[in-house]
Amino acid sequence: MALIAREATEEDIATILEIANQNLLSLNPDDKRIGEIEAREFLRGFIDPAITRLIKLQTDDDWQSFVTLNPDSSRKRFYLDIYTRPGAQTLSHSLDLALELAREHDSDYRLWLGTQSNDFVYKSLLESRNFSILRKYWTLEMSLPAQIGHARNSMGEIRKLDLNNEGDLRTYHEVHQDSFSKHFGFMPRQFSEWRELVYRDKDERNMQVWLISINGEPAGFVDCNDELVHEDSGYVSGLGVRRSFQGKGLGEALLRYAIQVNTEFGHSKLCLNVDAGNESGALRLYEKVGMKPISEWHQYENPLWSK
Repeated sequence: MALIAREATEEDIATILEIANQNLLSLNPDDKRIGEIEAREFLRGFIDPAITRLIKLQTDDDWQSFVTLNPDSSRKRFYLDIYTRPGAQTLSHSLDLALELAREHDSDYRLWLGTQSNDFVYKSLLESRNFSILRKYWTLEMSLPAQIGHARNSMGEIRKLDLNNEGDLRTYHEVHQDSFSKHFGFMPRQFSEWRELVYRDKDERNMQVWLISINGEPAGFVDCNDELVHEDSGYVSGLGVRRSFQGKGLGEALLRYAIQVNTEFGHSKLCLNVDAGNESGALRLYEKVGMKPISEWHQYENPLWSK
């Protein structure tokens, strides 16, 4: 049977959302639905331009699977996501096609694939192709408004950054890169590339950033965006504290500030994602303020995927 596939376009947003959310909610009804902001990112690409395909097996079928392969040339890495309607017979075909597309683009890149923890069909398929779990992540959520109290640190001054200001951007870049420098998978980005990604997120996701300083020295940041606004939820997309300031309660101060801000925005919930292997104590912090896991994601890798 010949595979029918074509590149996805802006006109396919509704189809992408339908496929992805049918996939997600059939596996975990508590998971967060993908919205238009994220669907457009699937089409555009996380870093470099995405390679996308809609897939089906019969001409008269609705599209059954959506593939988004995201290259990151500065890190020599692919991020691959495949969404398939429940019961469709296109998953294996979609993975084969995605691997072929990745080889054509650059067979020397690393390839990281994401899947829900309870998607046993996909996980079994990956393991049959010698992929194994590289990392586990949780999505956490809390209801708003919340009684958040005060963080134990009272030394810090928190201010909102102006993302159109070159000085603020350079401060943000410095703090961001230092904060995550020891995290799994981190590789530094030059300011020029990083700035373009910030501009894009500011415009397309309404990303906003707050900086905490100690005695005038930038020490940490938290950023939020509208990725989950369709769920009436705020989203903490990043929270980091510079290494020399860690262990002083600044992460908690920033998180509590984000809770306050998102409450003022009128959101009924607040979400974030956390690396289950993060050794900085992030999960304990999130649970301390009342956030609870609602879903688990696994990242897979086969170092010899292109062979």
